[in-house]
Amino acid sequence: MLYSQRIIHPEYICDNVENVALEKTEDIHFFYYKQIQYIGTIREKINVSYNDSERYSDILENNYKKTNNDSLNKEFKERHYDNIKIFVDTNTLTPLIQTKIDYSKITEAEVEAEVDKINDGQASTKEIPQQKIYYDGFPVTIYNLETRERIIGFGNNVAIELEALGKDNLWKKIYNFRKYNCGTGIRYIALKPNEIATVFEPRIIGNFKTKFRYRLGNIISNEFEGSINDNYLNELKE
Repeated sequence: MLYSQRIIHPEYICDNVENVALEKTEDIHFFYYKQIQYIGTIREKINVSYNDSERYSDILENNYKKTNNDSLNKEFKERHYDNIKIFVDTNTLTPLIQTKIDYSKITEAEVEAEVDKINDGQASTKEIPQQKIYYDGFPVTIYNLETRERIIGFGNNVAIELEALGKDNLWKKIYNFRKYNCGTGIRYIALKPNEIATVFEPRIIGNFKTKFRYRLGNIISNEFEGSINDNYLNELKE
């Protein structure tokens, strides 16, 4: 098992994030999909290049499984695991990145013109400048301590769900696992024995302080403290 069943929490080294300004968000849906930033054997230090691809990732090619398989479909539907662990490390900074068009350097009309050229099969004549916005975040790592591979998601999206301790002191679900509008071509993600998979989650802010945890099927992570706007609490379900 992983280092003789001793859980190691890796140090994630992110590319090009030194001395960047970090934004925060109140929107629980802002970073919708749960993209895998690392998958593979556990190491004490892991270099990561941020991955915002929504439906497919090159790093998952050896972990993909077809969805038209009755046993895999049943496993994902049930999502019952014997020895999967989830660790949330809020003490580690792993920024999430949003890439946007930099409209301070180009007009909307110029962007539309360039897009029309590309759609018509023509060569673009003007580069569309982009800017990166960095958001405060932390890693959530899933450990497979079982002797067989287990399905943990699909596309490039781990099926974790966020739960919060409500004002009535009961755990309630903030959102279900994220789904695609169209599932054509989407494949399951299998986490192999002794492998880990890591996603980066945004540090949500709000006016109500409480405790949170992540769930993958029947598996629950460690609890951690944070905040959320109390208007979201009215949407929570037990």
